[in-house]
Amino acid sequence: MDKRFLLSFAALMMLALGSCSKDNAEKPGGGDQDSVVSNVIPAQQSKYYMTAAEDLSGKTSDKIAGIKVLLSDSKYYAIGERVLSVTFDADKDIVGTYKDGVLTEAGKSVKVVWASDDPVNRPAVQHAPAAGEFGILCAPGDYTGKFTVVTSRYTYTFSGKTVKAKAGETVSVTLDFAAPDVQPTRKVGVMGDSISTFQGMLVSDEFSAFYPGSDPNCKATDAATLAKAVNVKERTWWHMVIYDKMKHGVLDVNNSWSGTRVVHEMKTGKSGKSIDAGFVDRVDLFKDPDIILLHGGRNDVVHSSPIGSDFGWDLPIGELDVYSYQTAFVLLIKMLQNRYEGVQIIMILGDMLYEPYLTPAKEVAEHFNLPYVDFSKDKSKIEKCSGSHPTYQGFQFMVNKIYETCADYLP
Repeated sequence: MDKRFLLSFAALMMLALGSCSKDNAEKPGGGDQDSVVSNVIPAQQSKYYMTAAEDLSGKTSDKIAGIKVLLSDSKYYAIGERVLSVTFDADKDIVGTYKDGVLTEAGKSVKVVWASDDPVNRPAVQHAPAAGEFGILCAPGDYTGKFTVVTSRYTYTFSGKTVKAKAGETVSVTLDFAAPDVQPTRKVGVMGDSISTFQGMLVSDEFSAFYPGSDPNCKATDAATLAKAVNVKERTWWHMVIYDKMKHGVLDVNNSWSGTRVVHEMKTGKSGKSIDAGFVDRVDLFKDPDIILLHGGRNDVVHSSPIGSDFGWDLPIGELDVYSYQTAFVLLIKMLQNRYEGVQIIMILGDMLYEPYLTPAKEVAEHFNLPYVDFSKDKSKIEKCSGSHPTYQGFQFMVNKIYETCADYLP
């Protein structure tokens, strides 16, 4: 055989082997990394996978243990928040470098950060028993300490956690976002029509309000009638939900406008300007809500908004008809979810949201897996001051039912 051919073939094989070796070293969990991990337990570790099993695969040994951190929520307080990092601060050395079988250059804190090139599809908080997972490598031992989880929204701490880590094995620790050391304050946005308004509390001075100026009970002089008046913001349904029922709630903004519909429409603002006023037109007016209380559709009934022939579930946002009730409702939810990542929308179906508008609203809620409160059979229980507008006592009934139905979404 020609010597030149043999040399060329050998050169090609060396090049191929060199390339394979380089690729293997660069991959998470590659050969070079494993050889380092066998001697070193880094204080900062990287996560590349969706499961802890993949994080820890092939990395535990007779000197190294694994911790599978399960991130779940027995309520629905943090559902959908993407996890950026998990840190465990232990009461004794948990990481370091093995030298002659002894852990040296040791530290008591270990942190795992999401390091994949895919920043969006990282483990997220899920409802129990499902869970997002992070894998942590550590030295064997019994530890007591604090876990700190940083998500796309908040930082949570979980103190007093015990871990019994055995060499070559993986122990599981569950962190419940319904019960951290301190529950973060949740910002609640309100979107609605006149039933959700109160003068001076709306996101724009251009918006008109029904309460308190148009509430006839506010003009009364006798105590019995004044007791029914919605004459202070503390008597509105949304304020009572956020500040009386929730333990960790605060208003983001009230994005409500008297007389408005879900579908696109133009309204005259207080300055005389012509403004896009439909619910689908006001999506961008919230600040940074964790939760949105959505109460609408009554004026679509009053003004006979076109229902439309279908929902267009799979249509892109730009192709959904803003003038038809069904597609506009789908568009509204899609835009809110796209604009405010991880937002929890709670739909309020009023007692005067009649057919054929009631059923489509329920179908939208069910399609997007949104909690909803149905007042369609409660008309006789919700006292009115005028038209469809409840009294203070009517609002109290609404608030109690909203919280009873959706308490697990309202920390």
